[in-house]
Amino acid sequence: MSSRPFFLLPLCFVSALALNAYAALDPTGVYQDYLEKLDAATPPVAAMATAAADGVYPWSEPKAPEPPPVPDPAPLPDPEPEPEPEEPDSPFTTVDASYFDDALFIGDSHTDGFKDYAGLNNADYLCHNGLTVWSAVEKAEFPGKQTLAQALSGKHYGKIYLMLGINELGTGTAESWAAQYKVLLDEVRELQPDAIIFLQAIFHTTQEKSDATFFKNSTIDARNAELQKLADNETVFYIDCNPVFDDSTGALTPEYSGDGVHVKAAYYPMWRDYLFQFGVVR
Repeated sequence: MSSRPFFLLPLCFVSALALNAYAALDPTGVYQDYLEKLDAATPPVAAMATAAADGVYPWSEPKAPEPPPVPDPAPLPDPEPEPEPEEPDSPFTTVDASYFDDALFIGDSHTDGFKDYAGLNNADYLCHNGLTVWSAVEKAEFPGKQTLAQALSGKHYGKIYLMLGINELGTGTAESWAAQYKVLLDEVRELQPDAIIFLQAIFHTTQEKSDATFFKNSTIDARNAELQKLADNETVFYIDCNPVFDDSTGALTPEYSGDGVHVKAAYYPMWRDYLFQFGVVR
């Protein structure tokens, strides 16, 4: 009897153990997926057999691990709404007639009409027809034959309103006129250092008057622009009362005026009431 079968049986047994051990250890990593699918009772060599059926052998390249799933990006939060730009704080506050108890109005015929018809009798007035920024400083004769310096030295005022410019429209440039206005402003400031000063814009004329004479609204606008530059919004403030009397074209409403320059007596209280919206209280 040949001894060859006795050698084959142990050889097969050892080979089976070796294959099981190799598959279990999986030194190359090619059987990893197959081993994970086996239950506990199935020998590891079964993974090797299944892999061979798929064409996977110990010398095959191990399968690259699956990359981890990329999570869906978190939704972006809704953008914050842009903040509304803040309106700059206005230096003005609404006042009543008593605010003008310590007020002085300096001006030409516009202010003269305001004195007579606005109904603000608690204020003081230094005004006369034809007053200009030059004559107010150099040679004006106010009540009692006083100069401006004399008139301003006798009483302390809390507010001073200036309204000049209509009589100078045919003289000089906007810049030269504003330079002389500053001379007047500096004198008023020196004589009344504690007063709040209000520079009132020159009033527009009717379109007909503007077109036919030197009382042109384009000249008025240019001078008002220069006048506004003199205000520092601390002690000197610019007030444009033209919206009270202007029509939709930016000219003086014809129905308000008899001569195209001045308003009729009945409309001066509108100017007064508009000033009530522009008080400065320290």
